[in-house]
Amino acid sequence: MRLMFTVLFWLLSGVAVAEQPGDFAFGMPIEVSGAQALFEVELPAAVHEGVMRADLGDLRVFNAAGEPVPHAFLPRPRASREKGKPVSLPFFALRGDAVGGVEGVEVRVERGTGKTVLTMKPGDGKPLRPTALLGYVVDASLVESPLQALVLELPAGADDVVTRLRVEASDDLARWTTLVVDAPVVYLAAGGQRLEQLRVEFPPRQARYFRLSWPAAARPLELRGLTLEPGEAVVEAPRRWRQVPGSAATDKDARAGDYVFDLGGQFPVDRLRVSLPQINSVAAIEILARAGAGDAWRRVAVSTAYRLGAPGQEVVSPDLPVSLTTDRYWLLRVDQRGGGLGAGTLELGVGWLPQRLVFAARGAAPFQLAYGSRRASPVAYPVSTLVPGYRADDDGAPAAIPLGRATTGAVLTLAGDSALREPVDWQRWTLWGSLLLGVVLLGWMALRLGRQLSGARSEPPGNGPGAA
Repeated sequence: MRLMFTVLFWLLSGVAVAEQPGDFAFGMPIEVSGAQALFEVELPAAVHEGVMRADLGDLRVFNAAGEPVPHAFLPRPRASREKGKPVSLPFFALRGDAVGGVEGVEVRVERGTGKTVLTMKPGDGKPLRPTALLGYVVDASLVESPLQALVLELPAGADDVVTRLRVEASDDLARWTTLVVDAPVVYLAAGGQRLEQLRVEFPPRQARYFRLSWPAAARPLELRGLTLEPGEAVVEAPRRWRQVPGSAATDKDARAGDYVFDLGGQFPVDRLRVSLPQINSVAAIEILARAGAGDAWRRVAVSTAYRLGAPGQEVVSPDLPVSLTTDRYWLLRVDQRGGGLGAGTLELGVGWLPQRLVFAARGAAPFQLAYGSRRASPVAYPVSTLVPGYRADDDGAPAAIPLGRATTGAVLTLAGDSALREPVDWQRWTLWGSLLLGVVLLGWMALRLGRQLSGARSEPPGNGPGAA
């Protein structure tokens, strides 16, 4: 009886075994420099190819003794906003009849070998009388970002300047859009003090030309120089890219114009790049994805892909932002009303922000990254727990303890495919075994009790206690 309860307890409790590098399919050495307490390392693409969990829950960091050390995942880097440096641009004086103003002057820009020439003539065809300074035209055709302010530089000796400035933008010198109607321009001196307002700000605008002018009754504004300030530009964090060739889908539910792609891993994709096989192609496309080969497709995006122009001067469709997905299999469905894609190989580029990991340098080096296991479950700490003073708005920069830099080496095979196979569900079999053992035990107890009762009934009455 005692033996049966002992076996039952062993089956229910199981045996706890600490994880070791040999429990994982793959690994790679981590090279650290310095004596920091915490190190940051960027996970290479090979990790996403070998893990079994999209959340990287089957990833560990071990020290030289094979002991797991604490680790956490840093948030993915975010896009930042940067302001460009001011640029000095060429500007040309507009002169003509003060009555007609700048609107009465027709302007034409000619570009030759390293020179820009501005030609002016009156809009009504009459001879141009350059009697008054009416304004300026700024050539911003070489600037590829929006501009949001201009800074005026007055000539030496200028004083007592008070006027109001109009700023307009155009791409063809014919149609002008007003950005600022009457911005104040002030440059005054009195009693050894100076009051100046020479910066004019306007909504960010990218244009080939800007025109400056002032009221007809105001004194002309002489300029010695002009600087324009770019607006803030969104700078995307650098991504890793993988280009995957597609093949025609052969599933029973496949349609004409369906192309399938296997990324070979679970990458946190948030950008797509469609490369059409032939130049001067335009295609309406639908993009779908799924995690497993037997799962149903789900729509990710609908867009238009194009590749136009001449060789060496092509214009291609921009990268397509999508919601972050770790699906491995992708399908691109081409609308056949446009004639398909023609001959050649269709390629799908996927971009992702590399995942950064921080770990505690507990124990002796060298450290090792191990990943790929059907049995492992997530053990990562929240980054705010592992990194003292961590703040999300600092993009992972700790306030108290600096992070050392670490790099990964070549991929090593540890347990290989044996760690990737579906493990025996010992918990399930233990449960069924315990239930079966319990049934056997109850049956044995019932049989034993039945025998005892049968023996008591079959005993002769005269042999019992109290017989004469």
